[in-house]
Amino acid sequence: MSRSRLASLTLCFCLQPLAAQTQDLCLGTWNLEFLGAAGDFRNHLPPRTDVDFQKLGAKVRELGVAVLAVQEICGAAPLQKVATAAGPTWRILLGTSGSWDDGVTSQQIGFLYDDARVELLQAEELLQLPQKVDGVPIFHRIPVTACFRDRRTGFDFRAVTVHLKAGQKPADEQKRRLEASHLAEWLQSVLAEPNQDQDLILLGDFNSTYGAEPQRVFERGGGLQYVIPEIPVPTIQHFPEPIDQIVLSAGFTEIPRTSFRVHHDLGGLSKEQWRQTYSDHFPVTVTVQADRDTDPDAGFRPAAPERRLPVALRPEAPAAQAGGAARALGEARWPPALGTQVRVYPVDPEAMLLDGELAAPLPQGPGGWVVVRTTKGLIGLPLDQVRRLDVR
Repeated sequence: MSRSRLASLTLCFCLQPLAAQTQDLCLGTWNLEFLGAAGDFRNHLPPRTDVDFQKLGAKVRELGVAVLAVQEICGAAPLQKVATAAGPTWRILLGTSGSWDDGVTSQQIGFLYDDARVELLQAEELLQLPQKVDGVPIFHRIPVTACFRDRRTGFDFRAVTVHLKAGQKPADEQKRRLEASHLAEWLQSVLAEPNQDQDLILLGDFNSTYGAEPQRVFERGGGLQYVIPEIPVPTIQHFPEPIDQIVLSAGFTEIPRTSFRVHHDLGGLSKEQWRQTYSDHFPVTVTVQADRDTDPDAGFRPAAPERRLPVALRPEAPAAQAGGAARALGEARWPPALGTQVRVYPVDPEAMLLDGELAAPLPQGPGGWVVVRTTKGLIGLPLDQVRRLDVR
């Protein structure tokens, strides 16, 4: 065989595995430890600097994730800083719950995702889940779910992020059990619907390890299963047990269970240096073999209008009204027609509010712009920088 023919065969052999690898889709979860919160919540560490936010964005890119569930987020502005640092195609999706009594601090949950890699199909905050059971308050951080489609292969799936109750006291364990029970019931009801997509991943900070009661609750009936590595390692600096978990539906066969990975390498930093920039938690990821989809024709339960995210695309009823009447009024005026008087609230609390007439149809998905005709002329704001839109 000639040398040129041998070189050609070798090149083909090397390229084929690489082509297959490019179809993989990486998903993950990361508790970012009071991202953006003011005050001493992180063991006397100073607030994160602009350099820290840049490093956080770079770390998100380094993980190779297309979708990252996030927890402990204090408002959209700091999460947007991470998205901006990750790159121009990165978007944020944030739930509204998790506020503290001080009126300033919050531990919201949601997602960071790369709009160049995946398309957001729909998202909602599971506000229908009970916030109190037999007098016991639960779900201070209400789960958020989002459905995505791989832009390259068309593979689609549902992701759900959670932050279960923290603490080791019996009352904390009771709250986690109640949270897991009611969320598991919702997940099972979704998967049981006819023609429902069976690719479902639950991920987040479970504040519990393998064998604890949340695992027994979620796995009851066999429809959901924890992904457990052969050798478990810590996912947080404070405990030897992993508490950040990934749970898959039985039908999500496109994720090899062996792809589970905890990114606990400190990169030469001390624990305190790592925590200053990143978190006391470590990112956890799995890999989807997105070049195949065992249920390509299945769909997703539509998000209820009153629970849709982002909040910017949800009608805001006048504060003086309440209950069903307010929701009915909001839905009747939604979506607002061109020329409607609106007020747009940016994610950045220091940015100017936009008051005026709606000058372009509202975008139907991420990546669009909200355009308002103000007294200073036409002003547009990217949708991912909009916190809320009110009809005046």
